Amino acid sequence: MRIEWLDSLKGFAIFLVVVGHVVLGYIRADIFPQYYNELQYIYNIIYSFHMPLFFLISGFLYKLTWSKKNTGVFKKIGNKFLNMVPMYLVFSLTFWVFKYYATLYSNIQMSDYFNFIDLIHIYIAPLSYLWFLYALICLFIIIPLLESFIKPVLVFLVFFLLYVLAPHIEGIFKVVNSIIYGGVYFSLGSILFIYSEYIKNNIGNKLIILSFISITIAYCSFPFINVYNIFKFICAISVSVFLSIIFFRLQNYKFISLWKPCGYYSLGIYILHLYFTGPLRTIFKYLSIDNIIIVSILASIIGTLAPIFIVKLLARYKATSWIFGETKLIKLE
Repeated sequence: MRIEWLDSLKGFAIFLVVVGHVVLGYIRADIFPQYYNELQYIYNIIYSFHMPLFFLISGFLYKLTWSKKNTGVFKKIGNKFLNMVPMYLVFSLTFWVFKYYATLYSNIQMSDYFNFIDLIHIYIAPLSYLWFLYALICLFIIIPLLESFIKPVLVFLVFFLLYVLAPHIEGIFKVVNSIIYGGVYFSLGSILFIYSEYIKNNIGNKLIILSFISITIAYCSFPFINVYNIFKFICAISVSVFLSIIFFRLQNYKFISLWKPCGYYSLGIYILHLYFTGPLRTIFKYLSIDNIIIVSILASIIGTLAPIFIVKLLARYKATSWIFGETKLIKLE
């Protein structure tokens, strides 16, 4: 049984991912330099919480779904690994080919470039936005293993201390930073599921007050998120709490339910959206559409809706489950 308000929240979060990548693409490709400060500010706001929110939801749903399965932890990990890794490899290769050949045409405005060395290093250095999928695969292995030996609260504390105190890793192994970063929120999402009934029974009547407190804390901590990781954590959690309360309390409103399909197809949107938002930069330039508001809105909407259409189309041919890591053909018995 799906949690509809959580699907809506996830849908809103994936739309922000698309918007964030549209904005980041314009910044990196040096398009609209006159609006650099505005684009950077929008980027900072979105990136202050949208990926932590995704990891929180992933950790919560991991605990929800895995708690209903009677198989052992190693079989659960094995099944998840065998289903997610092929998806990661397929889309890493696809994205590399897409970017590599796009760079051969000088009139295509690219925000980053890849070479063959980048492709052969995807086992430790994911390409661009695929870092999230890579980190998620690692966390679906690390978190369950740790939780089988120590309490989930301690797992969270380990990741949190590493996130706050450990030095930033540079070079080819920098993805470790992303795993630690994601692990903080993923493990916290696992804890939230464990105590979800307690939270519902004891805090349920104080949600409005909590939402105001959360957004106030987020506002106060936001100016310092690029200085200290602790403020980045506080801001991300505060906004996530605020949005969770809003989507939970207003789940019957059309504006909230509108995001549900995006949440249902969030993985497809995440994997495919850059194949549209990237080329659209060049298409808009060719068509002489140079209004930053218009191109940003169009790119965000197309980047969200086009992947949904493709996933639905693939579903007709029974291909969706394999492509997006939900196949039952690869499964440990």
